[in-house]
Amino acid sequence: MPLERIGYAGKTGKLDSYQNPIVRVFTGTNQAANTEVTETVPTGKLWLLQSVNVTLVQGATQTPLPNLVITDGTNTLFTFPGLSSAMNASVTCALKWGQYLTLSAGGANTSATAPIPGFLYLPEGFKITTVTTGIGANSDYGAPIITVIEYS
Repeated sequence: MPLERIGYAGKTGKLDSYQNPIVRVFTGTNQAANTEVTETVPTGKLWLLQSVNVTLVQGATQTPLPNLVITDGTNTLFTFPGLSSAMNASVTCALKWGQYLTLSAGGANTSATAPIPGFLYLPEGFKITTVTTGIGANSDYGAPIITVIEYS
């Protein structure tokens, strides 16, 4: 079923105006501790999100519960949980959100998967972020690795 128009929060665009799809894997910004991941779809691009991989190192006190959040730059449009329960303190967990994956438990888990829907198109200016309940000074995300099909 072809998509003629896509749009979220008042932004629309014709899918057929984008061409030259390529698979792109890139490494995002490695933020400081106690800072959420934030990556923005570049101007003139349309992304079909395939996966987001990021490691969350947790120190001795917090018990974070990570979520992947899609915004239009202002409004939260989608929230995808990263774990079914909070991480234990002093745990490092490799998180992977991907199409059609199943949701993993938290606790002492050191590798976790979580689902995102297929056909999640993100126009220019949209943001891929994390929102983490219980994040603190000892919580540290690594640089995310994001896989998309990019249209220009």
